Amino acid sequence: MGESAQVGRLRWPIYLLAGFPIVDYFLHIYPWGIIGASWDKIVLVVVAFYALRSYMHGGRRTVYPTHRAVLFIAVLGLMYILMDMGYSTVAFAGYRIDYMYMLYSLLLPYVVDREDIVPLLKVMVFTGFLMSMQGLYEYATRAPMSPAWNVISEHVRTRVYSLFGSPNIFGDYAAFLLPTTISMVLYERHKGQRVMYAVATVFLALCLLFTFTRGAWIAGFVGVLVLTWLYDKRYTVAAVVVAVLAVLLVHSVQVRIEEFFSPVYWYQTFANGRIARWLNAYDQMTGNPLFGDGLGRYGGAVASKYFGVPYVDGYYAKTLAETGLVGLIAFVAVLFVYLRDVFRIWRKATDPRMKILLAGVFSSLVAVVTHNLIENVFEEPAMNMLFWLAGTLVLIYGAQEVGQRD
Repeated sequence: MGESAQVGRLRWPIYLLAGFPIVDYFLHIYPWGIIGASWDKIVLVVVAFYALRSYMHGGRRTVYPTHRAVLFIAVLGLMYILMDMGYSTVAFAGYRIDYMYMLYSLLLPYVVDREDIVPLLKVMVFTGFLMSMQGLYEYATRAPMSPAWNVISEHVRTRVYSLFGSPNIFGDYAAFLLPTTISMVLYERHKGQRVMYAVATVFLALCLLFTFTRGAWIAGFVGVLVLTWLYDKRYTVAAVVVAVLAVLLVHSVQVRIEEFFSPVYWYQTFANGRIARWLNAYDQMTGNPLFGDGLGRYGGAVASKYFGVPYVDGYYAKTLAETGLVGLIAFVAVLFVYLRDVFRIWRKATDPRMKILLAGVFSSLVAVVTHNLIENVFEEPAMNMLFWLAGTLVLIYGAQEVGQRD
């Protein structure tokens, strides 16, 4: 009874995390701006406090390989801070971006009950629905966009960005939510809600298109392919056909794809574009191949703020530059173990409806991992948080489905 009461009191901050993009946006607006930069850290402390109380009262939880991997890399990150005490502020800021949100995967199993799993996923999807409505409004009203995004201005009316202020991140957000939203249509039995999720699916797909972000298109396509393959392989063929038709029949998509094969594009990307930045990240790593240049030192938001270093446009390349081969291998290993644990829970699930929903979440995680190859997706707190929240909900479901184990 006491533990249930603790969980009940903690539901509201967890639901804030599920609606992260909207909550974070409004908490950065006056008069709430004073807590806008720290509210997610406050929630982390509160969750950690109640998780510790639950653990001390005998509330042991199933330990997956993901938890051990996260604990290892969290400690490894602290070692990186100790190795760079001369720039401790930068190192702590880098640690927060790279490792803080994955700590939720260690804590949430102690404060989230099984009955909250689907509602939390619904909050995530509904938040995306609201964001997509704003995105379509931006497209309809020709919302102004930065000249830096104006790569194909003669072919598009605008590139939508919603509350993120960036079409690249909004594109990844739409790609991330699309498989889960599709699975929610198949999961839901209430007709009215099914219609709402179906509309949300269409809106998110349109917003993904209107971001005109090739990396997000690829990530969304990969996510949908994985979902259809897990659900019914016949739909995989349909997904491929739709993608091919979009390239052939939608002029703006066709131009964007053709641009990718242009000699001018490849000249620019090798000269000062994405590939040039990847090569620079590699060169940066060679100064200290094992441990890199240090957390927050190269290729991300922290390095840009403190040292004026440009973004690498590839989270794994950034990780390589900052933490070397040891840090990159550890990080990729955490992602692999995380996806493997979620996949195994999907495979063992016995409830047909939940199996569909779990497939959607797994596919969403794959989409984000894919997009991180060519974009610093985890630099955006909302995407980092939602990635670890969604998969951890699957881990919680798996633990409570098969019973606790050491």
